[in-house]
Amino acid sequence: MLRRTRSYAAIWDRFGHLSQTQDSLALERRGLWRWLLLAQAAFVIPIEDPVATQQLTRWQEAFRSWLSYDPQPEDRLHITLHYVGLLRYKPWLWLPSSWRPAAVSRLAEQVREALESVEAFDLQLGPLNAFPNVLFAEVHDRDQCLRLLRARLRRVLPLRARPPSPWPYTPHITLGNWGRQPAAPLVDALRPYRAARPVPFRVTRVRLTVYTRNALPLRRDTLRVAQEAVIADYQLKE
Repeated sequence: MLRRTRSYAAIWDRFGHLSQTQDSLALERRGLWRWLLLAQAAFVIPIEDPVATQQLTRWQEAFRSWLSYDPQPEDRLHITLHYVGLLRYKPWLWLPSSWRPAAVSRLAEQVREALESVEAFDLQLGPLNAFPNVLFAEVHDRDQCLRLLRARLRRVLPLRARPPSPWPYTPHITLGNWGRQPAAPLVDALRPYRAARPVPFRVTRVRLTVYTRNALPLRRDTLRVAQEAVIADYQLKE
């Protein structure tokens, strides 16, 4: 718990020293990068509890005027548990960590027993924090249940379904994208929310989803019009 708290504190400290935020939605659509805008497959924990959802959407509304894009839709608020890779629909389009749809469906069944044998557990959502590109709610895992669930999932996945990441795993709920703007006013606006009381949330299910993000040109409602398909749904033990 202490190590995780320090990690969030370090993220906040870095954001406090930022001069400009980053528009990652625009950057990933520049030049050759747009060819990598394939659908993303990931195991996620959906946020469906009404109390938790209500608090998260209130936080979104408090910062709507600061967000360059419409916030993450309420029905897609989630904690990413594990990123599997990119989905490709053409046999000849081979990219690292890319999967054919049929292979992802088979992968979904391979992990079912491992996930559905885990007991439901509790997390704390909040307070608010920020990466250079997004506003997010922290996810506090006091009993380390989330990390144990992630480790259990990764143990039963093939190595190819565990692509390397340039960032350490930091559980969070993305609320919206900053776009590119001066960071100092955002730091001032966020500071009171750093002391916001976390909201309890019980994890009862995991989903394997495919998120399509290839909408061009970039629009303010890019997050809202993106499509997400549920490949598999796993119910934890109560």
